[in-house]
Amino acid sequence: MFLCRAAAVAVLLLTSLVGTAHASADGPGVSLAVPAYFNPGELWGRLADPGVGIVVANPFSGPGKDVDPTYAKAIADAHAAGITVLGYVATGYLGSTGRATRLGETTPLAWLAQAQQETARWYDLYGSYGLGGVFLDEVQNVCGPANAWSDTYRALDESIKSLHRGAFTVINPGIGTEECYADIADVSLTFEGTYETYRTWQPPAWQRGRDPRRFWHLVHATATREQMAEALSLGRQRGAGYMYITSDVLANPWDTLPDYWQDELDAARPQDTTPPARPGPAVAVRRGPTTLTLVWRPSPGATGYDVHVNGLRVTGTAGRMPSVTLRNLDPDTRHTINVKARDAAGNASAPGVAVPVRTRKPDRDPPATPGDLRAAQVKVAAVRLDWAHAGDATWYDVLMNGQPLLRLPAALLTDDATVPVTGLTPATSYAFTVVARDATGNDSAPAGPLTVTTAVPSGDPISEASGSVTGGEATYQARYNLPFDFHHVYVDADNDAATGFAVASIGADYLIENSWFYQHAGTGWNWTPVDMNPLVSSADDLFVWRVPITGAHRVVFHGSGGSPESYSPVITVS
Repeated sequence: MFLCRAAAVAVLLLTSLVGTAHASADGPGVSLAVPAYFNPGELWGRLADPGVGIVVANPFSGPGKDVDPTYAKAIADAHAAGITVLGYVATGYLGSTGRATRLGETTPLAWLAQAQQETARWYDLYGSYGLGGVFLDEVQNVCGPANAWSDTYRALDESIKSLHRGAFTVINPGIGTEECYADIADVSLTFEGTYETYRTWQPPAWQRGRDPRRFWHLVHATATREQMAEALSLGRQRGAGYMYITSDVLANPWDTLPDYWQDELDAARPQDTTPPARPGPAVAVRRGPTTLTLVWRPSPGATGYDVHVNGLRVTGTAGRMPSVTLRNLDPDTRHTINVKARDAAGNASAPGVAVPVRTRKPDRDPPATPGDLRAAQVKVAAVRLDWAHAGDATWYDVLMNGQPLLRLPAALLTDDATVPVTGLTPATSYAFTVVARDATGNDSAPAGPLTVTTAVPSGDPISEASGSVTGGEATYQARYNLPFDFHHVYVDADNDAATGFAVASIGADYLIENSWFYQHAGTGWNWTPVDMNPLVSSADDLFVWRVPITGAHRVVFHGSGGSPESYSPVITVS
């Protein structure tokens, strides 16, 4: 009976492939998706429009340590207006370009752990205010050796969606990706650049004909309303279901809204507002303990589908094919599933009939309990955890004070790897447990709890500040003794306090921020990125940077975010 039913569904799938999706007269609909890298207030209020689908919140290049009441209200108001608000999370290209985590590491495991912790903090601070998911920035666009990078991003996406059910995820490589990224995250941001570049840019061939709501384009330096209209038209032709166009320019083109914002809202609205027919009920053609492969009768004109489990949207299809595989489900559990169809204009159908589907029971052999759970390192605001691995584990769950924090693929935990936990409070005790999970969803008995107390800070917030000039380069170093989100070096290259950005009695012509390098432009807080990574190392909180600056000059070190703002004395470098 089951085989006959699956065969009948397969016939329906083949039938769907020979049909064509209808499109509105003005092309696919575009939903505006805005990186709102400006403080809550009047501008955030102007985002509350049906034409806006996504807004990215970014208080401190991440969530910060404490709830900001203004952001909490802005997120709640946007959520009430039907907008999906995403929290900003950096992934550092998984360290492949030399970008280092807060603890100075450049391994995929370290970046995966930091990104998951940032995500957990976003949900801890703003989940109750309507946070809809996360925006994963600094994403690689190539598969990597033996698909290592794309597989790690897939694991990150799966872990976020399993630990935070209903999370909507976006990856931002900023350029077209290889096809190995097609099923990673709900949306891929595949263009981030100027209007002049966008005029001649083309997406990768594999993206053509896919669901437009899988792709997002950001176009800045678009000076006029006419250019904005042209960019929108090009985006429709290139299959972008999400766009944002602004006249703003680098260094931060996302720190305001354009003067033509209302015109952009009007131009993006589709003429076609007729929703597609609702799809048929989902049928499980393959069931596993933690996975379900589903198919359903297609909806004529649909370009994609959203799948809801127990009332939450958990994933979308990669294209028109009415089929999806759900992963990381709880074993031996009844799940209620229905499907909505979307057309090229972005219209959503009524939900299909909800059907109950039960995952299979896991096998009877749970993995071994991870052994020898210990703190390999304890710092002021971070610890490193280590444990003996269970041979049959596919994932490890790390819980902090009884709450899920990390879900790490066992393949990334080599024998000498330790797991960093950052963003902790100094002189505070935390209880950690680790659980191994196998491929069928069995959990081991927990290892722990292990109680760890972070160190007490001592001395100046910033110490050991020094610098030197050798061979056409300046090297700066300082030890940051408190957990700062931002580690700055302000550089007064011309020794003139009247030029550059005024700070701590100097005029900064250059700025180092973590692993980014900027040159001052114009007046006030206005910086242009310099294409290089100045960070040499940050082991044991001793940050070392190297930049192409010569001659005697003055610098001041600065820390902010996560701890009270602090400056070092001004020093002369020669």
